[in-house]
Amino acid sequence: MEIKEKIENINKNCWLIKSLNYSPYRRCQFCELKFHNCLFLHYQIISLVLIFIIFLASFLIEGVVSKLLIISIFALVIVYGYFFNKSTDKIIHAYLAQRKVKEALEKLTEGLEDQVEKRTSELKKANEELKELDVAKSDFISIASHQLRTPLTVIKGYISMMIEGNFGELTDLEKESLEKVFQSNERLIRLVENLLNISRIESGRLQFNFVEVDLGKIAISVIEELSSCAKKKALLLKYKQSIKKLPLVKVDEDKIRQVMMNLIDNSIKYTKKGKIVVEIKLVKKQIHFCVTDSGMGIKQEDMANLFKKFSRCNGTFLIHTEGVGLGLYVARIMIEQHHGKLWAESLGAGKGSKFCFELPLKNKVNNKRIY
Repeated sequence: MEIKEKIENINKNCWLIKSLNYSPYRRCQFCELKFHNCLFLHYQIISLVLIFIIFLASFLIEGVVSKLLIISIFALVIVYGYFFNKSTDKIIHAYLAQRKVKEALEKLTEGLEDQVEKRTSELKKANEELKELDVAKSDFISIASHQLRTPLTVIKGYISMMIEGNFGELTDLEKESLEKVFQSNERLIRLVENLLNISRIESGRLQFNFVEVDLGKIAISVIEELSSCAKKKALLLKYKQSIKKLPLVKVDEDKIRQVMMNLIDNSIKYTKKGKIVVEIKLVKKQIHFCVTDSGMGIKQEDMANLFKKFSRCNGTFLIHTEGVGLGLYVARIMIEQHHGKLWAESLGAGKGSKFCFELPLKNKVNNKRIY
């Protein structure tokens, strides 16, 4: 079979081809062997040795070399050469096929590299645009939250004064209505505070001021603040006093108070009847805060997303429509910055839940720490 493809290749391993700087035979273009391993050289040597042996044997036996013998020898060499060429043609075809595959792969690789580089550039640009949008979003949330917090605080103050009768006596219906407004305003204040904390976390401006405090006093204060909400739902909200005296813990008081507020408030929201028990106890070298309720419980499949941003369990919208899924996320971040851990436990839907966080007694933290 005739080989039509033209391949230019100089075998650097062969001193003869390297010296000539070109391939004297076509098969040499496909060879990568050293000169002493050359198949064609072997063919020539074998042919010359064969001719010499036949000539010598003929001369020794008959004393002369006949023309017929010479013709026979050359015919034998030609036939041997033909089959040698046929065998090397197969090698050439195999090399050509390998070369084509290699070139196709190189072309494909080059195209893939260009596409990957192009897509990487597009993704990088899109990522930068998303970062800019994220910064703009955080700035907007921060500004909006700041603007909302001041009037909400003023509203809270005036409603509180009205309920206490500073502006005159109120009827039971008026007082009940104002208390509902007050609770709604409280929820808005907590939501705004969570949004502000999200903004500070994402922009790296969340600041912590660590001091030694009594967690029991903070818990009692939060329970007193939320007791009216529990009473309206006929829920028993109680604090289980620790048998042992609780040591002081180095924390950011405002942040831990907010975490307690979020956990207890969640239990009140998602418990229709029964009780909510708040407990603080010592466990080895850790102090544990737990809120146990008899509420709607948590499905196992919801556990993984429980402490993620804007995440709510399935079915919670039917019980409490106003949540946005920020409280537990913010609580997790704050507890982690105290070198602590926040987790939840539940036997399943309708079987209540238990939210806990633990803090180390010897908390090695700076007085001010930026997230």
